Amino acid sequence: MVAMSGYTRRRLSSMTVCDVCAAGAGTGRPLGSRPAVQWRLRSKQGRLIDVRSASRRVRIRRRDAVLVTAHTIARGAPPLAELQTLHDLARRLRTARAAEEMYPVIVEQARLLLGAYHGCLALLNPERQVFTRVYTVGVVGEKNGSTFPGPGTRSGRVAGDGTPFVSSDFSRERIPQWMEAGGYRALGPLIIVPVSSEEGTVGTLCVARPRGSDRAVFTDAETRLLEGIAEIAGIAVQRARLHQHLQDANVQMVVALAHMMASRDAYTARHSERVMALAEAAARELGCSEHEVRDIRRAADAVLRKPTALTDEEWSVARQHPLLGEEILRSRDRLRGPAKLVRHHQETWDGTGYPDGLKGEAIPLGARILAVVDAFGAITESRPYRPARTRAEAVAEIKRCAGSQFDHRVVPAFCAVIARRSG
Repeated sequence: MVAMSGYTRRRLSSMTVCDVCAAGAGTGRPLGSRPAVQWRLRSKQGRLIDVRSASRRVRIRRRDAVLVTAHTIARGAPPLAELQTLHDLARRLRTARAAEEMYPVIVEQARLLLGAYHGCLALLNPERQVFTRVYTVGVVGEKNGSTFPGPGTRSGRVAGDGTPFVSSDFSRERIPQWMEAGGYRALGPLIIVPVSSEEGTVGTLCVARPRGSDRAVFTDAETRLLEGIAEIAGIAVQRARLHQHLQDANVQMVVALAHMMASRDAYTARHSERVMALAEAAARELGCSEHEVRDIRRAADAVLRKPTALTDEEWSVARQHPLLGEEILRSRDRLRGPAKLVRHHQETWDGTGYPDGLKGEAIPLGARILAVVDAFGAITESRPYRPARTRAEAVAEIKRCAGSQFDHRVVPAFCAVIARRSG
């Protein structure tokens, strides 16, 4: 023990087992005549050392004693299969377009590889006081988006000191009052590991097997595998968050520019906000993904109109505004999706629109949605050259143009949105 731990013999004699053993890492204590057990020693330098020990009863100078023999275990390199698993996870996370798409991949991969029933990825808020379950499965009562406190909890301690929490049977652990005990009493072997990035610990990853399952408690090798998954996850999530912050900053810059241009009159500003809200609602009605909804909303914010009647010369210039809007947005990589929608939002279902004369399904769905919403806003807003028309008149006009100017599939979905908002 002296050689392995780095402590002096006198110092060791004044320490308890808990002082030199890593919390939760042991599978037993070498007392009495027992077979070999594996545990983890924390050296004076803070390094964790895997140790295997055995004990037997002996008599020394006519006195009963326990002889303990111990030796370190060389951890060595991870098996090839484990490295391949981590590589595959990293590759899948790289293809995700947002942090929200990563969360289920991380948890489900961990459950699959460790044969777990329950899995939960919880991330800390900036103040490090509250965890949010960004993806959880397997425990009744736990929902995505639900929160729990950090200080004083097992996850809080894991995030604080970076040491995994391992339980051979979680159903026998003390359940805090804020947790609904019923669902957790069904859990047996459980591990919680820290999720860390270059900026520090950002959350925890937990997996558990059912109580009374045939599978044994989680081994040290399985704990290390989960730590590897959590490390890759932490780096990927943090980088996705940074990209999202940069993306949001770019969008705010473009939106600020659009609002500055729109500030010349109250109509244009109101019209822009209305287009965004209606476009987003119509996109959800049509079952668009969150990524598509985000692109449609950003494109809608760039769709502005001149509030006066246009001369022939002005109309020729106005027909260029989809191209100018696209050019502004394309300067930012993250806004190329919305840029495409802005370019094509004046195309028509029958191919008579501009700037490219696209027809039918060749027009992006987001642009077809924007065409309907923009027309509705133009009809129902007052202009200096004509009064506003009613919602009913606008809906009737849009229905009349379904199949010619507008996509016949988008029009009913949009009308359903208007009916709900009018009710």
